[in-house]
Amino acid sequence: MKNKILFFISCGLLSTLPYTSTAQEKPAEETTRQIQQIAAGIPTHPEAAAQQFHELLKGKNKKNVSLLVAVGNAYLAHNCLEEAQTYADQALKTDPRAAEACVLAGDVALARKKVGEACGYYEQAILFDADCNEAYYKYARAYIGVNPSLSVEMLAKLKARHPEQADVDRELGNVYYQSGNYAKAKSAYETFMQRGTPGVQDYERYAMLLYLNKNYAQSLQTARKGLGTDAHNHLLLRLQMYDLYETGACKEGLEAADTFFNGPAENDYVYLDYLYQGRLLLAEQQTDQALKCFEKALQADPRHEHPEIAKEVSAVQEKLQHYPEAIRLYELYMNHKQGQKEISDLFLLGRLYYMAAGNVSEEESEKTTYLKKADEIFAQVSQKAPDNYPGYFWRARTNAMADPESTEGRAKPYYEAALALLEKKADASQSLLIECESYLGYYYFLQKDYAQSQVYWKKILELDPENATARQALQGL
Repeated sequence: MKNKILFFISCGLLSTLPYTSTAQEKPAEETTRQIQQIAAGIPTHPEAAAQQFHELLKGKNKKNVSLLVAVGNAYLAHNCLEEAQTYADQALKTDPRAAEACVLAGDVALARKKVGEACGYYEQAILFDADCNEAYYKYARAYIGVNPSLSVEMLAKLKARHPEQADVDRELGNVYYQSGNYAKAKSAYETFMQRGTPGVQDYERYAMLLYLNKNYAQSLQTARKGLGTDAHNHLLLRLQMYDLYETGACKEGLEAADTFFNGPAENDYVYLDYLYQGRLLLAEQQTDQALKCFEKALQADPRHEHPEIAKEVSAVQEKLQHYPEAIRLYELYMNHKQGQKEISDLFLLGRLYYMAAGNVSEEESEKTTYLKKADEIFAQVSQKAPDNYPGYFWRARTNAMADPESTEGRAKPYYEAALALLEKKADASQSLLIECESYLGYYYFLQKDYAQSQVYWKKILELDPENATARQALQGL
C-alpha cells in the first residue's frame, strides 16, 4: 500500500475527487487503416514509418490522445518498446488522466516485465475511468503468476460493477485455474458457460477443469460439444479419450484413442496420452499392446519427472507375475520420488521381493537373493514403525519361506512380535492371528515343548472352534 501511494504522489495524481477526463476523438476508420499501413513497414523501414507517424500527428492531431495511443500500440505490437514508451509519455503529458494512455503505459511496463509498475498504471486507468474494463482484465492477468488474490480482488470489483458481463466469470475461472484452485475455477467457468457465448477454447478449458475435478461424464459431454465445433481439436480429442476410460467406456475409448493418435504429424503427445491408451488396452485384455504403450509413457518422461508412471506400470507387471520387471519399475519410482520415502513404499517393495521369491523354484539362486532383500526391507519397515505389525509379520513370512521346515525357527521372533501387536488390536484380522499362532504352535511342537505348543493351538480354537488343524494338533499332543 505504501508503494502504491508513493507511486501516485510521484506522478502528481493522488486525488480523492471524482474526475471525468475530456473525451478524446477516436481515430476515424480511415485514420485507423492508415496507422495499420504505416505500422506494417516498422520491421523493414523503421525510419520511414517514424516519419509517416510524425506527419500524421501534426496540427490538430498533435494532442489527440487516442491517436497517440494508437501509434504507441502499433510500436508495441512490433516489440519496439522505446518508441511505444515515447508515445505513451506523450499521451500522458497531453492528458495525465486519460485511461487509455495509462493502459498503454502499463502495457509497455508489462512488456518490460515490470509487473508492479504496469499494475500501478492499470489502477490509475480505473481510477480515472471506472468503466475501463481492459484495465481490470490486464491487471488481473498481470498478477496471476505473482499474486492471484489481487487478480481475484480486481475482477470481483469489475463483476460488482457489471454483473451482466459473463466474460468476468471466464476471466475469474482463468485466474483460479492458473493458481491451481480447480474447484473455484470450475464454478466460475460453469457460470460463464451458462451465461456467456463459449468458443472452442472455452470448451477446452471447461472440459479440462471438469476432468481435473473428476467430473468425467460432464467433462466428456463438454469435450464433445467442443468437438462439434472443431472436430479435430487435439486437446478435446485427448480429453474425450481420458474421460471414456474414466467412465468405463473402454471399447469406445480405444476408438477415440485411434482417432487421437492418428491426428496430424505435428500434434504433440505426452506421457499421460500413452498411459491412458495403455489403460484402455489393458481393460480390453490387449495386454501386449498395453505394455508397449506403458513403455512409451516411460520414454516420454526421460528425466522421470513423473515417477508415478513407473509405480503404475509396476502394479501391472505385478498382476502379470512379471516380478523382476515389477521390482525394477518400483525401484525406479522410489529413486525419483520427491521428498521422503513413505513406509508404505518400502513395504510394497519388500512385498514384491517376497512375491518374486515365491515365484521361483527352490533350486534357483534368485530365491535366496529375493528373500534376503525382502528381509532387509521389512526390517526397515519395522524399525520405522515399531508399534505396527506389518513389518514384523512380513519379515516372519519371509523367514518362514527361507526356512520352510521351520527347523531353524527363523520366523519365530517376528511372528511373536507381530502376534503381540495384533493381540492389542480390537479389530485384528482373525486370519493373521491364526497364522502367527499356527507357526508358533508347530515350532514348539518340533522343539518337543508340547505344553507351549498347546497354548497356541488352544488360542486358535478360541478364535475358530472348528479349525481342523488346531483340533488335529491337540488330539496328537
